[in-house]
Amino acid sequence: MNEDGAFGNPALVILEPPGTSVTAEQRRELAVRLGVPATVFVRDAERGIVGIYGSYDQEIRFGGHPLLATVEVLHRLGTEVRELTPAAGPVACRREANGTVWLRAPAAWSKPWRFYEMDSPAAIDALTGLPAGEDFTQVWAWMDQQAGRVRARLWAPRIGKGEDEACGSASMLLTLRLGRPLEVVHGQHGSIILTNPVDDVEVELGGRCTVVEAGAEIRRQVDDLYRIS
Repeated sequence: MNEDGAFGNPALVILEPPGTSVTAEQRRELAVRLGVPATVFVRDAERGIVGIYGSYDQEIRFGGHPLLATVEVLHRLGTEVRELTPAAGPVACRREANGTVWLRAPAAWSKPWRFYEMDSPAAIDALTGLPAGEDFTQVWAWMDQQAGRVRARLWAPRIGKGEDEACGSASMLLTLRLGRPLEVVHGQHGSIILTNPVDDVEVELGGRCTVVEAGAEIRRQVDDLYRIS
């Protein structure tokens, strides 16, 4: 979310009932139908086993914002999470007392985002889409290089993905490329992403999450899926 506690990138977190027979294909179809950028299916909360699917008809092997959201939701439900395991592999997690959630993972698990440095934050603010010839690209510029503060936005038209308000995975790759901690002011609304390089492989990704209850139509579709399984 941004400095005012709004916006950010939405994720839907579904705690699956024990013994469900729902298949990966059914999870994928539900995620596409619901249209949320990322839907996390918590298959085993105690062991941290999760599956993540995007609204653009793809499994997400590793996703920063959906995993951070999952840690926050499970925390609110009384489960302190130290590790989550999506398709890519185990991800170390922690939540600070101030509400900032962190994960640590190899930056290479991110999608192969491209990077395009622009002259100023104002040039990025003025964008309505990617510069000519770019796709699957995070555009960025320094806001304060000494402080490690970056302005960034991202689009991926070739997979049907519009602007991503808070792309943690791309910001992890940018962090590894620049070799320093960053505060990334991301998206159209300035969502805050925090990063910290651990070594030449892993990066910590942090942010704050707001939890709201899903709407009635989403709850109905989720209930229907698990009722018939």
